Amino acid sequence: MNPSYNLEIDRLVHEIVRRKARRILIQVPDGLKPQAVSLSSIIESRTSAETFLSSSACYGACDIASEQTRLLHADLIVHYGHTQFTPADNIPIIFLDARSDQDLAPLLKEAADEVARWKRVGVATTVQHLDVLKTIKDQLTTRGIHAAIAPKGGHNIHDGQIIGCDYTPLKIIANEVESFLIIGSKFHGLGASLAVSKPVVLADPYSNRVTDMSKERERIILRRYAAIDQAKEARNFGIILGTKIGQYNPAGAAAVKAQLSARGRIVCTIVADEVAPDLLLDFEEVQVFVNTACPRLSLDDADRFVKPVLSPREALVAIGEMEWKNLLEQGFL
Repeated sequence: MNPSYNLEIDRLVHEIVRRKARRILIQVPDGLKPQAVSLSSIIESRTSAETFLSSSACYGACDIASEQTRLLHADLIVHYGHTQFTPADNIPIIFLDARSDQDLAPLLKEAADEVARWKRVGVATTVQHLDVLKTIKDQLTTRGIHAAIAPKGGHNIHDGQIIGCDYTPLKIIANEVESFLIIGSKFHGLGASLAVSKPVVLADPYSNRVTDMSKERERIILRRYAAIDQAKEARNFGIILGTKIGQYNPAGAAAVKAQLSARGRIVCTIVADEVAPDLLLDFEEVQVFVNTACPRLSLDDADRFVKPVLSPREALVAIGEMEWKNLLEQGFL
């Protein structure tokens, strides 16, 4: 399948004119970058604004290109593919969902068949596919399955929505359902499976596949156990404090530093915009890193790092402040 997206051009042009914006930074995720040049041309032809395209990775609404905006003296950010996550230093931002126009009928039918073994199924998706929630709920209902649309919660502003780092909506209804059906990429399906202890089935519009995430979940959990076990004997810890607007968590960093120090560990704080393996290599004395920035880095990218990169909760397990079983119950996200 080749996904297409509603870029809401008319709405965007109207907002630019209404706001009298003159210099605009356009920020899009990688999947939309092929359309970014055309989008820029359309805006400049239909408004009096000058546009700039951000080439930086755009992982989510936590990752607003505020520094680029200041350097450009831009008066507006156009941010596609995510809903508002956190204020961005009073920089005006237009968030556009980029809803998918993809026909998912065959995929949804296969997904409904896959979850038919349960009677109560929680359903959630990314903002791009929110429009199909009614369809999948109707399909499940006709099979005698109670479909519970996950309510909005955490950083998710729509019913049925999840984002890569926040699965609060699933946790809200976890005791009411036997399993979850997630419509989205493997990234979101894996995140959901690590956030809740119930079975998760993924309907992936990008690969056109329906997958039970149980085996992938077990693989990651075994890897996390090994990383925590390796960290148990470590003496030197580095706390990573992310500086992206939506990932900056000084209180969390200070709290885990205090807990590690109280257990006799030597602790330093490392400030980082991007948490990348090559940027950490030179901190040779650090044996274990504790990531307080994007929580997915500790899970999805662990194989890229030479040394263990733990979440704060995993670090507490490593020093005996938290039980492994409690971590499993609470979820890794």
